[in-house]
Amino acid sequence: MPATSLKTRSSVRLPGRIGGSAAVLALLLSLASCSSEEPEPEFLGRPRITVATHNDLPGMSYSENYDRSGLDFLVFQHVKEELDPVPFTEPVDVASGGRVTQLRKEKADMVIASFSITAERMKLIDFVGPYLKTRQGFLVGPDSADVQRLSDLRGTRICTWEGTTSKEALNDIKNTAHAEPVVLTDASDCIKQLLDHEVQAVSTDQTILYGFAQHYEDDRLRVVPDVTIGVPQDYGIGLPKGYRKDCRKLKDWLKEYVGTSTWTRDVETSLPALTAADTGWISKHKPSDAEIEARSCRDSISP
Repeated sequence: MPATSLKTRSSVRLPGRIGGSAAVLALLLSLASCSSEEPEPEFLGRPRITVATHNDLPGMSYSENYDRSGLDFLVFQHVKEELDPVPFTEPVDVASGGRVTQLRKEKADMVIASFSITAERMKLIDFVGPYLKTRQGFLVGPDSADVQRLSDLRGTRICTWEGTTSKEALNDIKNTAHAEPVVLTDASDCIKQLLDHEVQAVSTDQTILYGFAQHYEDDRLRVVPDVTIGVPQDYGIGLPKGYRKDCRKLKDWLKEYVGTSTWTRDVETSLPALTAADTGWISKHKPSDAEIEARSCRDSISP
């Protein structure tokens, strides 16, 4: 074959080889670019977190003119900062009776709403906590100055609301204090009846009651000191089951938070009536690391 034919054949193939190499190089660069991209941040398997909280508990979870306040709201803000850059939606409202349901039906990814950790609830959802401890007490009006002991509530009507552990404890005093429990839909209903003298006391966790006493200071509502019923209440962050790694991450953060002056300042800022009423409030309301370990990311409370 003439030499000119070889040159011609070679000149035809060479551009094809260069073009193929360029395509392979472009593909490799593209793959390298994809592999170097950071995965989208997520928590609990979600790219965006929705937190449910109350809107009617002054000092704990309160909303007025679209501004939220209270200890639960401060905990929410700290969690949001801790999990950055995972995005969060604006908090959604939840009633006491709907807290477990919102998590199990995936209407919320997290609940921070004065949510007591109980053995029954731990079977259905996970908790991180407690971030606060309390006991159930009594809130009375200005015409109840003589109420100093549980026996002083004999024959009265005492209000609490649906979906809380307070309802169970209040039922137990029918025979001991001979008082009549009144169970309404939510906290605001009970407070209204107390202000209208339709009930003589409201009973739920003392932390919540001190928030109401502060909010209704002009109406001279007060918490009966040193009068409690039922078992201690431990407030935790509710999470859906199935995400123990993320749950433990939040638990480790919570132990650090509770051990700092930030936690103390948050309680003092949110519940000034509580901290003013008892100089020993920290020992009564601050959880230990052991208490947090025993109740966090478990199906039952550890012995």
